[in-house]
Amino acid sequence: MAGTNALGGAVTVQQVTAAVTAAVAEVVDSVVATVYVPNKAMILDVILTTTDMDTGASLAFDVGDATGPASADDGRFLAAVSGQAAASFRASVMAAADGLLLAPYTYRGLKGTDDSQVEQAIQCTIETAAATGVAGTVTLTVIYAATV
Repeated sequence: MAGTNALGGAVTVQQVTAAVTAAVAEVVDSVVATVYVPNKAMILDVILTTTDMDTGASLAFDVGDATGPASADDGRFLAAVSGQAAASFRASVMAAADGLLLAPYTYRGLKGTDDSQVEQAIQCTIETAAATGVAGTVTLTVIYAATV
């Protein structure tokens, strides 16, 4: 789905739904979903929707930069959000609840030495492993605007 932003660039929504096994839910730093955005993309919002994947109360997810040379923050958009009950987390709403404004974040040549990087991966990873994992799904949605 695409539209235009005030600067005339395209606004795009990318979404991926991934199956998560019980075994994966029990491993810290497991990558469970990845969305690729073009370099110079301005991230406007990130939404994570999960099913209940923990019979206990410990499973938590991060959503942020993929691991790599310029991985500044694996929880850049969402940090330690619960996966122990079915829920949906929206970065802009969570920031507003804390009295903050989610400022759009723009990727600019992060992994290379210049702006030649073609794309940037935004990943959902397991921050805290499930006590007893249960198979489920994770849906990662990234809303971004093209910049020049």
